[in-house]
Amino acid sequence: MLGYIEAINLRRSIRNYSKKQLDSKLIEKINSFLKAPNIGPFGNKPRFILIEKPEARKQEKVRLGTYGFIDNAAYFIGGCIEKFEFSEVDYAYSLQRIIIELTRLNLGTCWIGGSFNRKDYQKLLKTQENEVIPCITPLGYKASKKSLRERLGLVLTDGSLRKDFNTLFFENDFESPIIFNPNESYHLALEAVRKAPSAVNKQPWRVLKIENKYHFYLKRDSVVGKTKTSDLQKVDMGIALANFKLALEELNIQGKWHIADPNIGDLEYIITWIA
Repeated sequence: MLGYIEAINLRRSIRNYSKKQLDSKLIEKINSFLKAPNIGPFGNKPRFILIEKPEARKQEKVRLGTYGFIDNAAYFIGGCIEKFEFSEVDYAYSLQRIIIELTRLNLGTCWIGGSFNRKDYQKLLKTQENEVIPCITPLGYKASKKSLRERLGLVLTDGSLRKDFNTLFFENDFESPIIFNPNESYHLALEAVRKAPSAVNKQPWRVLKIENKYHFYLKRDSVVGKTKTSDLQKVDMGIALANFKLALEELNIQGKWHIADPNIGDLEYIITWIA
């Protein structure tokens, strides 16, 4: 089976799915991931469910549409989390860990933050008044062809384009890029951050290393912004934090998440990893 780092490097967003069904053993495996104690860096645990679209439509009378962004997906993962300042971070952190496990099983996924009907998922998840649904993902086997929207050039498909390492990761101040040996553990972990998917491929994460602390920041972009239902750039941060932690786990590197804002610069501080 793929390691975490290799899975992070190989994963791509899949928008067109094969009609091949998932067998019962695989569904059982997926459900075990969803029920695992996935707790985010801020200590909150989202809850997730696997949704089989035909069954949900039949029993719950929901459409589960994605406004043409996803083709032929018969399975979705929906989830919710109690609303607080960093709910999207904890939610996306937990879901990304699940998504990488699915990648290791050769299953495709695609982060969807806006183009779905939240009311359908609220019904299926039986959400409480204080719970939000930041994102969902379809899952399944990749189809042999791209989706219609991809073929028409209506979506950005080359998510492999990434900003240079030295424009994202800094040491002591935001003018001095981190210099690592490429094989050093923390270089590999930050490369995993760099490979994370993000809304409109904006890659809003910035990391400032000071001694043994890695401070994670969000650089906002007005193109993405916030909505009433979700802060998609905080979703991006949660995904990046998950990739960082998964890489360190594979490399057997210990540390912990902590709030330790150094009050440097004008970016939006999120959290710190203490090595």
